[in-house]
Amino acid sequence: MKKKNFVTAIGLSMVLGLGLLAGCGSASTTSTDDTESVDTEISEQAETETASEEELNTAAHLNVAIQPSFSYLPLYILRDTGWLEDALEESGYGDIEITFTEFESGPPENESFAAGQQDVGVMGNVPTISGIASGQERTIIGISSVGEKVRAIMVPTDSDITSVDQLEGKTIGLVVGSISQDFLNTALEEYGLSISDVEVINLNNSEQESALVTNQVDAVVTWEPLVTQLEDSGAATVLIDGTGIYPGENSIFGRTEYLQENPEIVLIFMQQYARAAKELINNKESYAEEYADYFGLSVDSALVILENTEIPVVITEESVANLQNTADFLYSAELTTAEVDVASYVDYSYSEDETVLSYLGE
Repeated sequence: MKKKNFVTAIGLSMVLGLGLLAGCGSASTTSTDDTESVDTEISEQAETETASEEELNTAAHLNVAIQPSFSYLPLYILRDTGWLEDALEESGYGDIEITFTEFESGPPENESFAAGQQDVGVMGNVPTISGIASGQERTIIGISSVGEKVRAIMVPTDSDITSVDQLEGKTIGLVVGSISQDFLNTALEEYGLSISDVEVINLNNSEQESALVTNQVDAVVTWEPLVTQLEDSGAATVLIDGTGIYPGENSIFGRTEYLQENPEIVLIFMQQYARAAKELINNKESYAEEYADYFGLSVDSALVILENTEIPVVITEESVANLQNTADFLYSAELTTAEVDVASYVDYSYSEDETVLSYLGE
């Protein structure tokens, strides 16, 4: 393939350059024995470089972590169409076993990555950063989604709470270690409060409706499709979403070791991700119809969510800056024990690949 041949060509050009330099030296100062020694070293270097190239892209698996959200719908499209398998096979990687594993939220997905069970995946900004801060070697290779309206603080329909500043001293349920934690802090700060002014309890998304209707919590913080599900059921109403205050970058990332050992395989994954993203952007109505039932929504509600979701794929300096803000919040709030310089964990090359950009129409 082009990428593999290009890298090998660089290695060979280095060897040829060294050979020319060795030849010039031997004409005036190098003995026959020295020349043979240099030639042997050059030969060994060439063999090592060739062997290292041959060892790349030899993975027997590509384990993909997904979450049940319209923000990550391109991965569901890849799972259901077989495009990724087809593209890998066309490039000579037909023996790779691809597994898509669905996680309810970022924290359990992080646990699976920590155990080495996943290779690439998508998740919100907070678990992306907290995974790095905990010592996981991961690299951010894209932005899966942003959307100011796709997450919200929600209160029971009959609640007396009508403004964020009334949350002071209240009990709020959310998935601790998820993007909801960062969004809650941002919303509170907009109203002169901080996350220390409320009581946060850990609730999985599947527990939040029950906690609201039984008055175990005063509010919950969550994301789509649960926001719409809670509204449709009559259990809750939106107190505030991220409009004007919180874009909320979700990442595409991978285990650094897997990326280093399988760069072409990961690049093909990103190319097909971009293909699915563009397919979704161009056909929102048809995909709303196809996946509404899977996510427990009406087609109209599914379409609204898709209209409120941006799927950029490409990493920008702005998105890195927003992720850095998240990292700074997590550390200052003592939610992580290590500072994270986000830029040092970003690889722009995958999302800036020509095929990726051509699929996106960039």
